This record gives sequence, structure tokens and C-alpha cells, in this order.
Amino acid sequence: MHALHCKRLQDDSTLPHVYGVKRVCLLNSLKYFNTANNFAVDVMHNILEGVAQLEVKLVLQYIQHNFLSADDLAGRIHAFDYGYNQQKNRPPSVKLFGGSNDLGLNAIQSWCLLRNMPLLFGDLVQRDDKHWCLLLLLLQIVNIVFSPVLTEGMTIYLKHLIIEHHQLFKKLFPEKNLLPKHHIMIHYPQCIRKIGPSLHMWCMCYEAKHKFFKTQLKSFKNITKTLANKHQSCMAMHWESFSQYRLTLGPGKMVELDELKGGMEMASKLGVDISESVYSVKWIKHHGTEYRPDFIICTEVACEMPVFYKIKTIAVKDENVLLCGTLMETLCFDDHYHAFTVRMHPDRILKSVNVNELCYFKPFDLQMKYGTTDSALHIVPYCHFMQM
Repeated sequence: MHALHCKRLQDDSTLPHVYGVKRVCLLNSLKYFNTANNFAVDVMHNILEGVAQLEVKLVLQYIQHNFLSADDLAGRIHAFDYGYNQQKNRPPSVKLFGGSNDLGLNAIQSWCLLRNMPLLFGDLVQRDDKHWCLLLLLLQIVNIVFSPVLTEGMTIYLKHLIIEHHQLFKKLFPEKNLLPKHHIMIHYPQCIRKIGPSLHMWCMCYEAKHKFFKTQLKSFKNITKTLANKHQSCMAMHWESFSQYRLTLGPGKMVELDELKGGMEMASKLGVDISESVYSVKWIKHHGTEYRPDFIICTEVACEMPVFYKIKTIAVKDENVLLCGTLMETLCFDDHYHAFTVRMHPDRILKSVNVNELCYFKPFDLQMKYGTTDSALHIVPYCHFMQM
């Protein structure tokens, strides 16, 4: 149909207003690309700044109307412990009323609030609450589209989740129109099958680039030239100091392995004697990702359940970064709270792992539910865990 439209445009100059197509795209001359069936989706703008903010807003309005006052709801969002990794992304006050569809949050704040909604308000609603089911369906969709690795079977599952989610949305909010971004979600499974996981195509990195230009401008004379010169100087500095091995070390000291907790496991991992010296650090940043003691790492997925370890010791030896942690026992995945329920393994098993061998490189925090006396520990996932 697109090819037919492009062909008819050559004979009738008024048709662009009918077809919405101005001319043939030059990219269609490429051998392996065509604009009609190859396109990338941006989960940052579509979900985090679109669908998620609208639906979280509607669910929060439902919670405020049925369970909490406005002040109590805002107090929960403000006082909740989002964990060390998310403390910079914690949402400020949210806009629950007004004509807009958003909460007044940026993308990363929206993601933080969405992931933690079940722990924040799960104690208030019943497990069969339809509004809560809508939120949980959205979280399942988000976990899949934010996964770095997916199978074809998961894209089929994603298709059915999106259908169920959209149908439930219209059932709960018949007066609300689906956003165009809701429609784009329908194409996610096909796009992922064609060009890979959508996480690798989102605009977050490009949006982050804008921060440099926002913070640099001090002079308002010839703005574009000023920014271009400062950016060129910045890039020259980065290329001059570029290192293939990006590692930032926190404070530490040289110690022998036998002085460290888990030193025997580290020595075995490195293939050295227990008396070998290593640099023990309080924290590291490996390619921009920070690791500290008490962070949770995922080393593998076994029997469809992630295997977590709680970091105890961090050591560096000849550009090898070793994380030694204590095994956590994954009890179950609690659907209602959309989090893994864990506890310390009774055998206190220690394991040493190279940072490059982690199943998922981002660390997690141990979190608890809000508003209950339950002391159970939870790990909130940011993607769908797959056995590799």
C-alpha cells in the first residue's frame, strides 16, 4: 500500500494531504531496509513518559479515592525507601489532578515509581483488584521490553499481555481514549523479532547527552558556536583520556587474600595462593555501574529463578574485579507485590564471581513493603530474568 501511495504521488500533487506521505524515502533504495516494515520503538517516550505515567496516575487516583487521603498518599511516596541504587531517581511530588495525562515526572523517575508501586501500595488492595491487575500487567510488559535478551517465545507472550492489558484498560476506564502510544505498543513484539530487544534502541542515552548543553551555557552571545566549541573541547579531553578498561576505584588498601572474608573463594577464582595480595576497595564503578557491599547481584538463572548473592567483599587484582557474596535463597516471586521474596541462605554459602561474568550487570537493593509489620525482604526486578 505504501508503494502504491508513493507511485500515485508522482501523478497527483494533492495526494500528500490524503495519504500523509510526501515523497519516496531515499532509505528505501537500501538493500536490506524499507520504511514500511522496519522501524524502531522508543520505550522511554512511549511507556515511561506516556503510558506508564497515565496509568500510574489513574491507579493512584483510584487508591486515593478508596484507601488513602491525598496527604497520606504523598507521604508514602516521599518516605518510602527506594534503595541506594534508586535514591537519585526517587519521584518528587506527583501531579494527580489536572488536565494532563502525566505525573510531572521525567522518564527515570517514572520508571522508579512504577517498579516500586506494588511495595508502596500493595498492602492496601486485594489480590483480585482489577485496577491492581492493570498495573501488574503493565509491569510484566515493561519487564519484557526492558530485557537485554529475549526469545521469540517471549515476544509471543508479550503480544498476549499487551492485548489483555489494553482490553482491561478500556473495561476499567471506558471514558478514557487509548493513547497513540498504546497503539505503538501493539507493534512491540514484531519490532523485537525484526531488530532485537527494544532496550537497545531507546532514547535515554541521547536525552542524557542534552545535559551537557544545558549545564554549559553561561554566555548568550552566539549560543550555537559557544556550545559547539565547548562540546568539541570536552570530546577531545575524553578521547585523550579514553581507556578500554573503564574502572573507577573507591578508597581501599592492599591486603592478603587470607585477611578478607571469602579470601579462599577469591584465591580459587584467580588461581593464586591464599597469601597473594589484592586491592580491597569499599566500592567500584565498572563501566559506569557502581558496586558496593550489601548490594545484590544476579549470577545466574536456574530453574527459571534468579540466583542472588549479597556482596560482602570487593577486590581488584591485575584488572580483574572480583565480587564475593553470600548466597540469598529465592523463596518465590510474589505476583501481588511484583518482587522476589528472598532470605539469607541458612548455609551462608560464599561465592566469588568476576564482574564480567554477572548474568545481569545492574545490582539490586533489598527492600521491604511499606505499611506492614511483615519483615520479609524483596528484590524488585527491572527486567525479565531468562536462563542463558
